[in-house]
Amino acid sequence: MHKQLERKQRRVAGVRQVMKGIGEGNLLRVYLALDASPMLQAQVRAAANERQLAVETVSSMEELGQMCRIEVPCAVAAIKKEKNT
Repeated sequence: MHKQLERKQRRVAGVRQVMKGIGEGNLLRVYLALDASPMLQAQVRAAANERQLAVETVSSMEELGQMCRIEVPCAVAAIKKEKNT
């Protein structure tokens, strides 16, 4: 499923976008870097647990940024739900 992180249309990257997506119920799965700050990890996990979203961990922010095909490290990213059109 992490291959979907490569597709910009199917993912969000960054704390603000992911937290907004969790709140709106627009996400399928959250990816969290293990070297992100403990406070951030706790915040994201709590929000994801409220929405019963799976949280997968990635070893580093650098690796998560590469998985998302962005040029900067990334603490958190997520896969969006597909829109029914």
